[in-house]
Amino acid sequence: MDLYLLLKFVHVVGAILWVGGASILTLLVVILDRRGDDQATLTGVSYVALLGNRVFAPLGLVVILLGLVLAWLGGYGFAAWTVLSTMIVACTFLLGAMVLGPTCERTVRIWQDTGDHEMCIGMGRRVLRLVKLDLAGQFAIISLMVLKPGWTDPLLIVTGLILAVGAVAYQRGAPLPAVAQPA
Repeated sequence: MDLYLLLKFVHVVGAILWVGGASILTLLVVILDRRGDDQATLTGVSYVALLGNRVFAPLGLVVILLGLVLAWLGGYGFAAWTVLSTMIVACTFLLGAMVLGPTCERTVRIWQDTGDHEMCIGMGRRVLRLVKLDLAGQFAIISLMVLKPGWTDPLLIVTGLILAVGAVAYQRGAPLPAVAQPA
């Protein structure tokens, strides 16, 4: 086995753990939230905070760096799939590191310090909405890596559809605007 294949193997395994772990954890928290058990939902959010910053963020960084090294070593340069993947990776990584992780940690800290379930469950639900966008981005990256479309390839539509589904899922989770009630 040469170095390139070894790095590719580590990259793929890391991506599976990163995206798969985040997907399963998100699904668990969504199920807990839909059951209406705020205590269990907040416990799930606390696990997201714990694993997000201690496991998924460092693992994601390794996967990203290895992906860039592999693209360079493989001579892929500025192919559509590498450029688009890099752009989406940057967005999802920044969303996770700058918004999702800190918001989860803040939610857990407030919940533990004050016990204010109402505020914390609202914060947790906002995080879940953003996670839908994040996961759509990660699945879009996977589609680009597998399909390797060129700039004019119709397969780019697949990536666009995945991102659109994430945007719709994010929008569906938005709270309904308040409507004035007749007197």
